[in-house]
Amino acid sequence: MSEEIIVQSVGSREKIDDETVAYILKAQKYFEDLRQVAAQLAGLLALAAAGGKSATPDHPMLEAARQLYESASAGIRALRATARATAHRDFLSRAAAALECALSSAQTHLWRAGRGAEIEPILLPLQAAYAQLQLATRALPGFEIISFEQACCGPQIRATGIPIENHERDGASAAK
Repeated sequence: MSEEIIVQSVGSREKIDDETVAYILKAQKYFEDLRQVAAQLAGLLALAAAGGKSATPDHPMLEAARQLYESASAGIRALRATARATAHRDFLSRAAAALECALSSAQTHLWRAGRGAEIEPILLPLQAAYAQLQLATRALPGFEIISFEQACCGPQIRATGIPIENHERDGASAAK
């Protein structure tokens, strides 16, 4: 008889078999790597949107993201999912495919010889990848995407707690 390990997730107690726990432990690295790739691409897009001339296809961050993606993608393909983990692995696979598209688009659409970056062809698959990662967080315990909406770096001014858009509007009207 196989022993079961009880893994507690938010608001519930789920019994997860040993093989699924082993899957979770292996998959966490690849999940985190995909999140990192998405964050690196998002950083490049922010740089491009701000008009940064260094947001080019040869930016070192893009190459680092590509290498991390290759490693994570190979790891995900090698994962053997249990019946309980199949949906999770599918979400990771779809996130990886969308990130591959975003990386490929970044090679094509970031700054080239004085023309502006085209962000949408990169942003759309990046958003799709992030959505798949969010779905993966719900498929199994142990995978989380931290939301910074309520954090000190979220959309409010730390000292006042007033949302930035309200503060800017109030400041703009006070300046008039």
